[in-house]
Amino acid sequence: MVSPPQRSGSGRASFSPSASPTQDLANLIVKGLSQRQLMHHVTNSWGLTSEQASRYVREAKDLVKAHLSDIDWVDMLASKVQMLEQIATDAVAAASESNAIGAIRLLNELVGLGAGQKPGAH
Repeated sequence: MVSPPQRSGSGRASFSPSASPTQDLANLIVKGLSQRQLMHHVTNSWGLTSEQASRYVREAKDLVKAHLSDIDWVDMLASKVQMLEQIATDAVAAASESNAIGAIRLLNELVGLGAGQKPGAH
C-alpha cells in the first residue's frame, strides 16, 4: 500500500513510508467526519484521486469496525452513565439549570428511560 503524499516545504508531495494514513482517517471517522468530508480531506490534502481516496476511507472504516468489536459495551455504557451523572450533579451544584437538564436528557437517551415517549409526554 502506498502512503498518501506528505507536503514538503516546496509544496510538492512526497510519499512517506512511516505515515499511517488509514489510522489518521480512522481517527477522523471516530471524531464524526462524514464520508464526504473524509473524501474531500483525502483528495485535497493528499492529492489522491477519488478512487484512491475511496480505498483509504474503506480501509479506515474497516479498521474502526475491527476496533469496535473489541469494546466492552457494558463497561463503556457504565462509564458514560457515571460521567453524565457527575455532570448533572456538578451543574445542579453550580445552579446551571440548562447544563443539568442537558445532561439528564442525554442520560435518558443513553439508558433508554422513557423510551417510546414523545417529548413533553408524562
